[in-house]
Amino acid sequence: MLGFVPKILLCGDEKEFLSQVGNRPFELIGQPKTQDLPAVMKLLQSGAADYLIFVKLKECRAFINEARKKGFRSPKIVTLDEFKSFPREFFYDAESEVLLIRQLKAAAIKTLLDVDAYFSQGKLFTKLDNTLTDIECISEEPLLPIKENICARTYKNLEEVGFKRYEAVLIVERKPDDFDAMFDRLKDTSSTVITFARTNSELERHFATRNFDEHSTLQTSTGAWHFLTRRTPVDFCNYAATHKRTPHEGRLPEGYKIIHAGRAGKDDLGYLGDDTGDNISRLNPYLNEVTALYWLWKNTEHTTLGFCQYRRFFTTVDDKIFFYEKILTAGDALKILEGYEIIVAKIYIGRLQRELIRADCGKTLTTLAETIIRKYIQQAQPDYLDALDYVLNSKSFYRCNMFVTRRNIFDAYCKWLFSFLIDATEEFLSKADLGTTPPKRRRVMGYFAERMLTVWLLKNRLRINELNVMFIKDI
Repeated sequence: MLGFVPKILLCGDEKEFLSQVGNRPFELIGQPKTQDLPAVMKLLQSGAADYLIFVKLKECRAFINEARKKGFRSPKIVTLDEFKSFPREFFYDAESEVLLIRQLKAAAIKTLLDVDAYFSQGKLFTKLDNTLTDIECISEEPLLPIKENICARTYKNLEEVGFKRYEAVLIVERKPDDFDAMFDRLKDTSSTVITFARTNSELERHFATRNFDEHSTLQTSTGAWHFLTRRTPVDFCNYAATHKRTPHEGRLPEGYKIIHAGRAGKDDLGYLGDDTGDNISRLNPYLNEVTALYWLWKNTEHTTLGFCQYRRFFTTVDDKIFFYEKILTAGDALKILEGYEIIVAKIYIGRLQRELIRADCGKTLTTLAETIIRKYIQQAQPDYLDALDYVLNSKSFYRCNMFVTRRNIFDAYCKWLFSFLIDATEEFLSKADLGTTPPKRRRVMGYFAERMLTVWLLKNRLRINELNVMFIKDI
């Protein structure tokens, strides 16, 4: 996987070593005279050699005892049997594993993703006395049941982890280019990457030339654990979609903006509009505020983004009477998102969703719209048909297209939603007779679109926080 080839010093019969080591990768750099103990230890401590391997256990013990008498100690001194049991993909040192577990607790790291299954391939069975850190790992192979004492949950690959975020991720030592690629790939998974670099390794030298926002080390006898953190400046904005003048100017919390949904062909209200740049503003009479959602996707770059309505705002209090000072603030939202991936409106429970849409839009238009939507989801996102059926036959959903989330999650949702919604809406308009249809019934595709956030959430692994919604009357 990672191409780690350990440099070894061999003590013992080479033929016997080769007959037992099999196809394990290694680079034999010498067969030293063990009587010259200082010279051997210098090779190990300098990083010139990864392991000193003894074919015979008795000879290994004798060398270790002699080394200790002279003040030398190194976990790199191992038997052939030990070497064969080490992970093939990376340098392994049991003492470093123990030190890392203890450091995770000392650093108060509560959630960790073990990307390369380091702990599952190591020798520990428990997290020692660390009851603080919740460790999940990625492993294509099933773990031994006892390893669940360390890794509470296992994923087959990074894609299966989805959008979950951790306080730190752990990766094993890589070549510099591979490290940089993985560090960048994990930017949405965690701000902190932990990795090991052997003494005088390529990676250790690489770190000396790189700048990180924070960089601390935990020294071991064979190298160091590096705790590498990047700080992405937070750019929070929560957009309140409207189609009319509101009393909110200058009264919403910092970080809020009003956006005029469906401004194309309408009078300018003086707000930001969804009819500039890449937009679908013309479809607003049929899709409601979803046209503003599309505009935000295509024309903004906020790192954290929310969406609400001119009459509905998130609040962290139980009192749903509207007061501006009780609207969810940027600080509150960012604090919640430290432990969750998305904030949504508390789930609505009532009639079946298909029945609710029929009540608003009539059976004929509802049936036509659903048929077309199913057709386009089948073409673009067939894995979501079961979730669509689940939601339409359910009495609950996350209403009003309201959410607050990080950019990568917002982008993923919009990419999914608009992979079928625009084309489906265009076909609906070409087939539906809307000549004398009341405006509310013309928005049938918008009512289906409102259910799509719930459809998407059903199929993606996100930690969801549900908040109350304040409702403003008479505007």
